[in-house]
Amino acid sequence: VMCFKGLELHFDDILKLIQASPDTILVLDHFGFTRLDEGGDKAFQQLLSLSKYPNVLVKVSALFRIAEPGADPFPFEGVRAKRFDPLLESFGADRLMFGTDFPFVLDEDGGYKGTVDVVCSWAGGNRAAVMGGNAERIFGPW
Repeated sequence: VMCFKGLELHFDDILKLIQASPDTILVLDHFGFTRLDEGGDKAFQQLLSLSKYPNVLVKVSALFRIAEPGADPFPFEGVRAKRFDPLLESFGADRLMFGTDFPFVLDEDGGYKGTVDVVCSWAGGNRAAVMGGNAERIFGPW
């Protein structure tokens, strides 16, 4: 699910969907568009509340879209501390899935390779799951 305008606008519908279809996997893209700002912080609490539903996964993608403009440049340590780490703690590594936001990431500081390297470093011992294992488990092998 892509919440372009923010998770808070779609939260009630997402909640109804995952409660009505508990066997359907739901993947929220781009951290649920929970930007590093006041509105995004409130929406992020909603996102964390979805961790109690085992059918919900979150894509760790488009770091540059989530970062606070001008205040959290590449390598996005604010995104790591305020979004990635809490998601890892709440959802667990088996429910996080890496993505880049290709081709848009190519025009951003760090580019594609930098984004891969940053998230690999954040994932640490969970690298295999976050960087591809979960996607393969959910969507199947290439």
